[in-house]
Formats: sequence, C-alpha cells, structure tokens
Amino acid sequence: MKTWGVIVCIFLICVILCSPVFAISKSDLISQYKTGQFAGPTTPIPTPTKTPQTPSWSTPSPSAIPWNDAITRLLERLKAEQKSTGSYDTISFKDSTAKSGKPNIYLYCDQDLTARVQLAPEKAIIVSEPEYQPGRGWRAEIRNGSLNGAGDFLFYEAVVPDSGWQKKEGFVIRAADREQDMASMLGHLGFNEKETVEFIDYWANHLLDNVDYAFYPQGTGAVDRVMPLFINPRPDQISRIWFYAKPLVSAPETVTTPEKIVREGFYVVEWGVVIRDEYRI
Repeated sequence: MKTWGVIVCIFLICVILCSPVFAISKSDLISQYKTGQFAGPTTPIPTPTKTPQTPSWSTPSPSAIPWNDAITRLLERLKAEQKSTGSYDTISFKDSTAKSGKPNIYLYCDQDLTARVQLAPEKAIIVSEPEYQPGRGWRAEIRNGSLNGAGDFLFYEAVVPDSGWQKKEGFVIRAADREQDMASMLGHLGFNEKETVEFIDYWANHLLDNVDYAFYPQGTGAVDRVMPLFINPRPDQISRIWFYAKPLVSAPETVTTPEKIVREGFYVVEWGVVIRDEYRI
C-alpha cells in the first residue's frame, strides 16, 4: 500500500508539471520578460500639476525704483526734519538785492545733455537764479561743454547751520590784498580762471572794509552733509568747495591736504561762502 501510494503521488506530480497549459504559460512569461515585451503590471505615475509662478522681474526691486523717486522721498524726510531757521545763518552766493549775482554751481561735459539738478532741504533756499522749482529743481542744458553753451551757472542763497564746519586750517584774506589772496587761495584748490574771476568779482567787494578775514575751506563731504546735491544723470565728478569766513582773530593753520577739483567726463564744480550777515556787505 505504501509503495502504491508513493507511485500515485509521483504520477500526479509529473502530470501537473508536464501539463501543456502550465508549460506554455511559464515559457511565454519567461520569453516575454527576457525580450522586454512584458514588464509586469505597473502603477500609473500621476503627472504633477504645475503651480503658476510669478516671474521675479514682474515686481521691481528697491534698487530698480527710479532715482527721482528716491530723491523725492529724501527731500520729504529732510523737510520733516528741518530745524527752525532761527538756528541757521546765511550762506550767500549772490547779492539778494540785485538781478545779477555770483555763480554757485557750474556743470561741464564734453557731450551735450540735459540734467536735472536738485538740492535739499529745499526749505532752506531763499534766493535762486534761475528760479528753483520746489520738487523739481533746475533743468540744466549743457551744450558745447558748459551750461547753456555759454559757461553759465546756477546760483542761490540758503540758510545753513553756523556750527559743524572745520575752523582749523584756512587761508588769510587781507583787506589790502583781497584779490591777490583770493586768487592764490582758489588757484591752490584748482578753480579755473572763469570761476576764480567770478568769485573775486563778488566777494572782494562784499566783505567789510579794512577787515582781514580767515577763509576755512570745506570739502565736498562736509557740504553734502549740510545741503545734499542730486543731479540726474549722475556726474562722473562733483567738487563742492565752500569757505567758512569770519573776521581774522588769529592766523589759521596752513591747509595741508586741500581737496582738488577733478575735471573729467561730466563734472560739476560748486563754490560758496558761509558767512554771517554782519560780516558782509
């Protein structure tokens, strides 16, 4: 019985393994797999949905804001912070009682261009020629190398603090030799002949008679802190040299490292004198 049972089991196993249906199915599956015709069941991969993105260039960065807008904001801030004019003294660039006056701002360029010139704080400006337009400033036409093609200039009067200026190094302007002393001082700093002549024409005649003065030069950085100047397009060079002037009490120290005027490309030159009304005519 045991022998017959083993024989029957072996017979049944052979029948199953040798069945044509099973053999073909297995063979076909292996063949298709090897040839790449069948890769087995797969799970569909969903296509991701793209979320629309806003281009980075659609929103301007702060640096892309027009420069004039930045100027406007600064002017407004300076106006809000403006101190009472009672704490200021006059900075004079022209005779406020006359139609003609002395220059303040010169613009030079070897190419013709139109520039917008603005000052701050505008509230400090009390006289200007041509007339300064609040919020807009001056429109300067540079032709044939200089303003209006004729070496013209922009000038104004304003009120500025009497304190905060350097009063250590300076030049002595003697009453008996004002023109010569002024010419020497201006030449030392790099002003050209036209700028020098126009400075002397005014200031040699608008200081108190028979009084010696000390003129303390103030560089561009010091002037910018008191009355910022904005020009669009931006100049290659800006040289702003003012002088704090008062009657001579003791000789100032020698000016050791004067700021030199740089004349390259589109450049601007400005001169002025900070002086109390009682010290000028």
